[in-house]
Amino acid sequence: MKAILFSCAMFFVLAGCTSTKTAQTATSIEDTYWVLTELMGKPVSAQQPNGKEIHILLNKSENRVQGFAGCNGFGGNYELKAGNRVVFSQMIGTLMACDALDTENELLKALRTADNYTIADGKLSLNKARMAPLARFEIGKKK
Repeated sequence: MKAILFSCAMFFVLAGCTSTKTAQTATSIEDTYWVLTELMGKPVSAQQPNGKEIHILLNKSENRVQGFAGCNGFGGNYELKAGNRVVFSQMIGTLMACDALDTENELLKALRTADNYTIADGKLSLNKARMAPLARFEIGKKK
């Protein structure tokens, strides 16, 4: 009886460890809809008056980044390198004017400046060297 209880207890302990590890490693920078939450250390409301969210999405199959920066859609290329390094290049976007242009310009500058990223607890940080994060995102639901 003790052996059965011990076996059941070990099963649940091991199952719990396995599921926790899977949840932490399942999140990838690629093919994930990332919603902006912080920019240059300041909180950002991702939901804009026009009903759109400020977000990025890195398409793994094409090595392309696309998103919405507050006023305009944008796109470009990205490359992932060893050590969680990232390079965004050839960024283009539409040129509409709106009240959120400051946020948009800061986000696009952060993308051009970032050289590495970290993912922890379902949150993505784009960084430059070892400085404070340039931009932070959380997983959202693609609309």
